[in-house]
Amino acid sequence: MTSAPMAVTPAQSRTILRTTESGDFLMSDYLGEHSDGSATGGFQAYLVGQKAEKLRPHYHEVDQFQIVLDGSGRLGRHAIGAGTVHYSDAYTVYGPIFADVPEGLSYFTLRLDPAAGLNYMPESRVKGETRAGEHFTCAIDDAAGETGKLDLLARTRRGAAAFGAALDLGGVLTADALAECVGRGYAVVLSGSVAFGDRTLPSGSLIPFESAVALEGLSGQSDRTNLALVVFATLSEPTQ
Repeated sequence: MTSAPMAVTPAQSRTILRTTESGDFLMSDYLGEHSDGSATGGFQAYLVGQKAEKLRPHYHEVDQFQIVLDGSGRLGRHAIGAGTVHYSDAYTVYGPIFADVPEGLSYFTLRLDPAAGLNYMPESRVKGETRAGEHFTCAIDDAAGETGKLDLLARTRRGAAAFGAALDLGGVLTADALAECVGRGYAVVLSGSVAFGDRTLPSGSLIPFESAVALEGLSGQSDRTNLALVVFATLSEPTQ
């Protein structure tokens, strides 16, 4: 297994404008290449700046998380905003995603395996299998939770999970705090900034990891830093 890529800041991402029949989307590649329609293998992460009012229901062939960085809107029946985390199993239909205009909605799409394009419903039903897989939508409360600890927000039967964490200035993530976060995944700096290794990572930065223990020693560089941590399913089939 190859090691996880390095942390990526917003300044290191590559952004293009994609105009569709639904409206405009800003696509910022952080890891892998999505905005040109390709899928090169390995970790895939990009930031969607949805200016279009609506993105129709669809599915992807891989498990994925989405984390809202900025803006507000609605995903299905759920109101969403900064700190909202959404997970869906592969081939599981979700949406529509509505963005409040004119501000729009910015959200990360995070995957361990790449996928290109969207399978819109209902026309893509004939393309391949859809499943009643697991999915969840939850929110990080930036006013709640003990600093330096992980707050479990949701977990599927297969082990995909979302956590929130807050750090005060100089606060550190310890191995004990990270023990419950088992699996490959990502950490997202939602607000504030962190020191990680010899780098300072601002809001909107992304840290992929093969194991959350790699985040040990990450420290807050602001009065209040909020993080989202997500790990992907460790079981290939749902437990009974």
